[in-house]
Amino acid sequence: MGIATTAAYLGRRAAQKEKASDLRQKFEANKHVENLDTVDKMIAAGEATYNKWWHPDPYIVPWAPGGSKFTRNPIPLSGIEIVYDYGREDND
Repeated sequence: MGIATTAAYLGRRAAQKEKASDLRQKFEANKHVENLDTVDKMIAAGEATYNKWWHPDPYIVPWAPGGSKFTRNPIPLSGIEIVYDYGREDND
């Protein structure tokens, strides 16, 4: 389970840090491995674990891409003029 994936499942920050520490220990224990076949197997096992624990509906902060407030009020494109007097500017 990756660090970002734990945030979707674990509400307590202390539990997230504990899982992150466990993940770091796994990396440190295997940093000496140089055999490419073993490395490929370890990567496949890690990806399988990630896919197993991937949250189907992860939490997304509202202002991030995919969030409920992302681009709610975008900046107008260049060349678009906003007129606030609603046609009365021609009657001057």
